[in-house]
Amino acid sequence: MSILSIPGLILFFLVIPGICGFVLTDLLHIYEDNRIRRLGLNLVAGNLLMWAAFEAAAVPMIFLRQDFRYVILLWLLILAAIVIIFVSVRKKAPFLRFARRNAGHVGLLRDKGALFLLMLLFVIVGFQCAVYLFGMHLDEDDSRFIAHAVYTWKTNRMLTENPATGELNLRNWGGDYLKDAVSPWMIFIAMAARLTAMHPTVLAHSILPVILLIFGYVIYCLIGMELFGEDRRKAILFCLIVAFLQLFFAGSTDTQSEFALLRIWQGKAVAAGVGIPMILYCFIYLYRHTDEERAFWLLLLTDWASCLLSGMGIILAASMIGICSIWYGFAFRKWKMIWKVPVVMLPSAFYGGLYYLCKIGRIVL
Repeated sequence: MSILSIPGLILFFLVIPGICGFVLTDLLHIYEDNRIRRLGLNLVAGNLLMWAAFEAAAVPMIFLRQDFRYVILLWLLILAAIVIIFVSVRKKAPFLRFARRNAGHVGLLRDKGALFLLMLLFVIVGFQCAVYLFGMHLDEDDSRFIAHAVYTWKTNRMLTENPATGELNLRNWGGDYLKDAVSPWMIFIAMAARLTAMHPTVLAHSILPVILLIFGYVIYCLIGMELFGEDRRKAILFCLIVAFLQLFFAGSTDTQSEFALLRIWQGKAVAAGVGIPMILYCFIYLYRHTDEERAFWLLLLTDWASCLLSGMGIILAASMIGICSIWYGFAFRKWKMIWKVPVVMLPSAFYGGLYYLCKIGRIVL
């Protein structure tokens, strides 16, 4: 970790997501009069946009056996183009602006009960982050995930080496390695390491888990605020209960807590800790704001970002969006929006279809 890593981390995980998130929330007109909610949504939505843009840039380059540096350049160009087009059309800079009336949120400081619950939430989440930051959990999956990231970071070649044997793999991928080609989360880690001047292993095992865990809790906070509105105590208590339960529900390798608190740097764990809660949040938002169906496009972004994370992210995101959309249609008689559902699920359909075409041999890599 060099002296450039700290500003690199701030730029990569805070500044760029903040700018990208503002573009999304401004276009969708979400939380225009609530600075707290908009700030949290900007952070999460901006990262989702970064992930979706990387999925769009990396997968074709991987299949074409291109240099890793071209992926980084293409990814930066995609994000820059989005911001430039936004500035050209909207005639405003992509940064946060809040009206003076939003200063009323400082009322939280006068609510001793809510403030106590908030401090307790900070303690529990801070403890979980500290365990990640100062400790380390390793499992056998790292022999594939981290090995791919380190190999790409060092050689600028993507998925051309078998991480188990070290042999060059210049022919067809198979098994888990085909899933890695369609959902190259570990290549994203390699890019993050390159742009933040860090070693991928250090980033994945120490820094990235803290960042992703905070992202997950930001989503739970957004859910709590949607469920309980202006009742700060209930919203914070909801997040506090989630954080507390996380500590005691990791007794099986199949629980969401196990993924969140032991190996969240792995793509399937990010899908469990960030992707699925984000889909849940989107439908709760649609439930509370039935006249704002623009949030369906936030679902499209979440589905696309989930495709980067893992094969399970592709399947689970599409399944959850499809099932919840059926419920939403029946509950509110929103039949006119039914055409949006297949559009929202297009990324899962495309990348899932690509995987199965390669698996049955219809596409030669």
